[in-house]
Amino acid sequence: MNLLLTTLNTTTISPSHDTDSPLWIGYLSVVIAVLFFGSNLVPAGKYPIGDGLSFQFFMCCGIWIVGLIINLFVQSPQFFPLVLIGGVLWTTGNILSILVIRMNGLGMSMLLWCTTNMLVGWASGHFGWFGLLPENVEKPILNYIGVTIACVSGIAFLAIRTVQQEEIAENPDEQQPILQSSSVENTPNDTVLTANTVSTSKPLSMCIIGCILAAIAGVLFGFVFTPSTYIQDHPNKYPAASKNGLHYVFAMYSGIFFSSMFYYVVYIALKRNRPYIHIQSILPGIVSGIMWGIAQAGFLVANSILSQAISFPLVTIGPGTIAIVWSIFYFKEISGRRNYLIIIIGTFLRIISAILIVLSKPIPR
Repeated sequence: MNLLLTTLNTTTISPSHDTDSPLWIGYLSVVIAVLFFGSNLVPAGKYPIGDGLSFQFFMCCGIWIVGLIINLFVQSPQFFPLVLIGGVLWTTGNILSILVIRMNGLGMSMLLWCTTNMLVGWASGHFGWFGLLPENVEKPILNYIGVTIACVSGIAFLAIRTVQQEEIAENPDEQQPILQSSSVENTPNDTVLTANTVSTSKPLSMCIIGCILAAIAGVLFGFVFTPSTYIQDHPNKYPAASKNGLHYVFAMYSGIFFSSMFYYVVYIALKRNRPYIHIQSILPGIVSGIMWGIAQAGFLVANSILSQAISFPLVTIGPGTIAIVWSIFYFKEISGRRNYLIIIIGTFLRIISAILIVLSKPIPR
């Protein structure tokens, strides 16, 4: 991470993305982002988080800490308030993602919102939505095929059935929160995000609701970079804007922190000053936020060097696969020959997708 920060901080960056830094740094940034995005919720995975609002606030505190450190490292560049919007979008999507995980499990949820995130982020950068300058590649047909295969792999993963879904189907009246172990009792405050909340209807209905919310979260995640990219693409409006993506980290993370604080204050008011706070989940929440902050910084570096047309598909399809590995070997959410076969097929498709996207190659503007 220090190597990436040093390289990007000392490199002169071109008007679109960094053409002076070697491509391997961009791809290394992709690997870092994938590993940390796919693992950032693992530290909190076995601790009770209640309705999730307190947890996400502590997570956003961890994110802001990373942003502050990076901002000091890059010597506090100009702060653009427009970038705060990206942070607000992410916080809103993050609150939805907590609900989705409790419905469909970590692996399934991340695969869903990563696929939607990929499509929105890739399309906005490639086609130039919302005033962005279109980003092209040397071999667009390979890029299109790679993105299409990535989407197909996401659809394939939808057929996975988690242990929690099977337990809900068999015991609709005896359900534990998905991120809690069966030995932890529910308190009266555990009312918003427990599986019981949605299990009054059929399990299929719960799964559908979870899928819809995951897609909405993915759309919000996909537009997180739009404000900072817009500023970089319009030097006539923002003559002091830097082309180094790390220079926008603090503004984005501040948007995350302050919007999270706003949601949390509203939540406390609605709970009549009796929020659910589980002491065991405070430190894991902060650690999760730190891991996410590192991943997002890697994402920004990848965008600077490779362009969104390349980095977005690669970064967004990878974490779901990492989450699946955690779901199998750590959370024990996924088991069975059928599920394993689906995972093998889906992973194979994603490897092909990644290869095609890399081979499409970014075009410096």
